[in-house]
Amino acid sequence: MGKKRIKAKLLACVLICILPTTSFAMDKEDFFRYLINSSYPETNTNEEKESASTKNNDDEKNDNDDDYIKVHIGEENIPTLNSNDNSSESKEKNESEASLLTEYKDNVRVTSANPRLLIYHTHSCETYSNSPTGNYHSNDPENSVIKIGNLLTTQLTNKGWGVVHNTTIHDNPSYNNSYSNSLKTVKSMLSTYNSVDIAIDLHRDASTNVTEETNKNYTTTINGEKVAKICFVVGMKNQNVDEVMKIATDLTNLANEKYPGIAKPVVKKSYGRYNQYMAKNGILIEVGSNAVSVEEASASTKYIADILDSYFK
Repeated sequence: MGKKRIKAKLLACVLICILPTTSFAMDKEDFFRYLINSSYPETNTNEEKESASTKNNDDEKNDNDDDYIKVHIGEENIPTLNSNDNSSESKEKNESEASLLTEYKDNVRVTSANPRLLIYHTHSCETYSNSPTGNYHSNDPENSVIKIGNLLTTQLTNKGWGVVHNTTIHDNPSYNNSYSNSLKTVKSMLSTYNSVDIAIDLHRDASTNVTEETNKNYTTTINGEKVAKICFVVGMKNQNVDEVMKIATDLTNLANEKYPGIAKPVVKKSYGRYNQYMAKNGILIEVGSNAVSVEEASASTKYIADILDSYFK
């Protein structure tokens, strides 16, 4: 190795002496490559060796990477980090996160490891004007309150909320047992996700006559968009009725403050509980009625999400 260094120094001296008087065809970078290759032939600076090394490294990892020196001459040859090295891993992560936000497994969609909010439907088969079959009760999730629950879940998730959306059918085949059926679901969800402290039973109101006039009573215009009105219902037989009433009243006032006319007055049901005692914050929301379209009800979800986010965050 000592002889090589002496050789390099002598060669450098000779070249430096003759550079002023001799016209060289090679530029400064070629000169240094020549100098290094002459002194250290084990380095990879010529194109032929680089090409061969690249091909070998593509086929399998070179076990002798430490046996040679990689020389980079000029800023254009300084190696940079490959930002695509983990592109496959990043893609898988993004796909995994996307599936977490959209996929249902056993009628449940969860958008966070520690969700705080549960959305379910005691009357899961309630449909809108797009689906009048069965007196607006059918297994048509694309035109029912289940669709609205799905959209509200997405809207809240986009605001940073962890949400559990349960789409279990509770009112078919027995409508009369709807609340006892949904109670089992609420208990199961609260037991599985003990971080949940807000439980929303999402419905739509019912109209005996579906007319254009009825549609006007259940819709309003916000930012030039026709949307379904909402309503909060309170079961007066809940042992925590004061807390339930306060939340419903506060949300109604906040809703109309932010979006005038979007919320109807709170409805009090003297004979019911509606499972509102199960969670710390038990809420029953009606989004429109069977006189409004699923599109009008869907348009309300972004405003409902904003109201809930403003109140609970």
